Amino acid sequence: MIRNYLKIAWRNLTRNTLYSTINCVGLAVGLAACMAISLYVWDEYQYDRAVPHFEQTYRVTERQKQATGLYDLAVTPGPLAPALKDDFPEITETVRLGAWSGLLQYQQTAVEPEAMRVVDASFLSFFGFKLLKGNPQTVLSSPDEIVISEAVAERFFGKDWRAQSVLGKTIHYNQERPLRLSGIVENSPARSHIQFDVLLPLKYFELNDKWSYNWGSNNYHTYLKIRPDTDIASFSQKLAGQLKKYDKDNETPLLLQPLREIHLYSDFDFGTDWGIHGNIRYIRIFVLVGLIILLIALFNFINLSTARATQRAREVGVRKSVGALRSSLIVQFWGESLLMTSIALGVGLVLLNLLMPFFNELSGKVMVVPFQQPLFWASMVGVLLFISFLTGLYPAFYLSSFRPVRVLKGIYDKKSGAGFRKTLVVTQFVMSIVLIIGTVGLFQQLQFIQDKKLGFDKEQLLYVRLKGNVREKSLTLKELLTKQSSIASVSATTSTLVNMQNTSYIEWAGKTPNDDFLITQMNVDADFLKTTGMALAAGRNFSTAIASDTSSKFGTYLINETAARRMGWTPQKALGKKVNFWGLDGTIVGVLRDFHFRPMNVKIEPFIVRFRPKESYFNLLVKTRPNETQRALADIAQLYKKFEPNQPFSYGFVNEDLERQYAVEQRTGQLLLCFSILAILISCLGLFGLATFTAEQRIKEIGIRKVMGASIANITGLLSKDFIKLVLIANGIAFPLAYYGLNHWLQDFEYRIGIEWWIFALAGIMAIGISLVTVSFQAIKAALMNPVKSLRSE
Repeated sequence: MIRNYLKIAWRNLTRNTLYSTINCVGLAVGLAACMAISLYVWDEYQYDRAVPHFEQTYRVTERQKQATGLYDLAVTPGPLAPALKDDFPEITETVRLGAWSGLLQYQQTAVEPEAMRVVDASFLSFFGFKLLKGNPQTVLSSPDEIVISEAVAERFFGKDWRAQSVLGKTIHYNQERPLRLSGIVENSPARSHIQFDVLLPLKYFELNDKWSYNWGSNNYHTYLKIRPDTDIASFSQKLAGQLKKYDKDNETPLLLQPLREIHLYSDFDFGTDWGIHGNIRYIRIFVLVGLIILLIALFNFINLSTARATQRAREVGVRKSVGALRSSLIVQFWGESLLMTSIALGVGLVLLNLLMPFFNELSGKVMVVPFQQPLFWASMVGVLLFISFLTGLYPAFYLSSFRPVRVLKGIYDKKSGAGFRKTLVVTQFVMSIVLIIGTVGLFQQLQFIQDKKLGFDKEQLLYVRLKGNVREKSLTLKELLTKQSSIASVSATTSTLVNMQNTSYIEWAGKTPNDDFLITQMNVDADFLKTTGMALAAGRNFSTAIASDTSSKFGTYLINETAARRMGWTPQKALGKKVNFWGLDGTIVGVLRDFHFRPMNVKIEPFIVRFRPKESYFNLLVKTRPNETQRALADIAQLYKKFEPNQPFSYGFVNEDLERQYAVEQRTGQLLLCFSILAILISCLGLFGLATFTAEQRIKEIGIRKVMGASIANITGLLSKDFIKLVLIANGIAFPLAYYGLNHWLQDFEYRIGIEWWIFALAGIMAIGISLVTVSFQAIKAALMNPVKSLRSE
């Protein structure tokens, strides 16, 4: 019997090749897109799952209360971890992690790691990172040790480092501090929020960096492992006020962040969370898009299945008249749906495997289809059965309910299900239009961010990192660079205008007790404004000709307009005001116009610039002349090597660093664009199939109209208008839904576009135009048929 069912199913598929192909291709593309999104979402949720006892692992964070509001910080004081371990029996392990930077040198090879971390000796065992060389029981227990990753080991010792006796070798840190190589660790796992190239022992910093290891300074991430039987809610309440025990004036509450949430739920202020994280908002968007694409594909399948179902009414009547049971007919139709879905799923898997490199490039991931995983195939079987059930449900129960006497006489409603099919078409286009509007809105916001005036000129602006001895000679190097014809201006600074530090150690005349706020700061020279193109709202620039500006005992400051307002002054009234910043008294000589130095999802914050001409600097900001960037880089590298031949020359572009802040949004926009196009294509496939079916159903009507003198345009309009009406209805439903979703997403940005009417008009016109082209093709084909053939009796 099963063999007979399969034969009948195969014959129906091959007899209706066009509809079978449309159904198969549409469902296959929809399944491939949905599976790609599922792999992406699965990958995002797998972060940090390899950590031992990850369910009991937490990070301690702070919620600082400032006068301007509450700020979530991922950093905590250095002494916190051991203190918590002593205070709470619920804690089984603690570990600290700090971010550092510097230059490592082994013999003639110098490396500047991107991710240098300061850690406790228990770091590797706590997170389950594999030590490839070294003793895991003693590694990082001494202040003069260093552990490097596989990638750094290859740079120092070559590709055959595994065969060499490298442990115990001396690696110099910043050309002065000798460190003993005590271990080589596996490269950071791709699915870990912790990324590192080099590990330094925290014991050294406990002995030598007293500032970062006190209760008033936040420099470390603190991680805990908690006993499985601990009541987390109760423990969180006890933990919250623990800072006050060691710093009586510190009212900042401590919070627990589960390890499983760090990758997707971290949204901390002031760059206190290191590394690139995902975003749960975009994961939810992708899940929604995946469901939309799958539903569109399913609606196509159901639409064509129900449309073709009535043509098999006589077949059902004959089968019932010779004794077929309704249950056997239901099984047959479900079997046909299972066969079609199986073919579509197979094609979809092939498409997914072929397009995975392209998808990885767009998403920035390295994923493969897990064909070797039993769980993957179990999920595929589940998807196959579920989709087969849904797509075969209506035809199976509707057709099997026909009475043989009536259908054999031709007495049944041939238009049955038309309203249901129209509803599905409208729903398809509602979802497609929402996707179009969302994608256009996302790209508009990204373009707005790129085009918005930041308050300084980021074009042709690059930074050069100063290392070693060259820091003390930064002003000399600067003077030589300004003489190069390829360079317009140079400024020595302590920052690069991206990811700058902030502090609350500022006092001013009229400040009330406890009226602290966070202010971002950097040291600059007198050419800072000229190099960056920043403008003054009031006052003057720094000057080397004014004695008070160059004094080492007295400070001269510029603040931005936001800082002036925060301290209760207008730009003009701020001039000449006395402030004490980091213990140094000084005067405000100018007020900068506000400029953006953080991503657009936060407001412009208070900012202070210090003029300290006699101190060393860490960076040079260089403004190159138009079309002279490459020559300028060559000039800078040549001069840099004269000052510091042993240090690698490293640089970056300010505009690229700023754009990198929106990498997640850019990838999301590209992926959404691709999936929106797929959704529209799948919708068009279904519309094409329905238009073809409609033309076939009305073939005699078309023939009669042609004989009566109807033109091709009349017939095309006749067949097209019903579908255009459905798309217009879809527009009316989609517009408010899209507006709500887009407006909700834009709330994440402090500076954002307005939602303009033309975005909706564009999406609506696109939907109508695409549907008109799709339907018109088949309508014109039907209108061009010879009426003699269409009116001929069967």
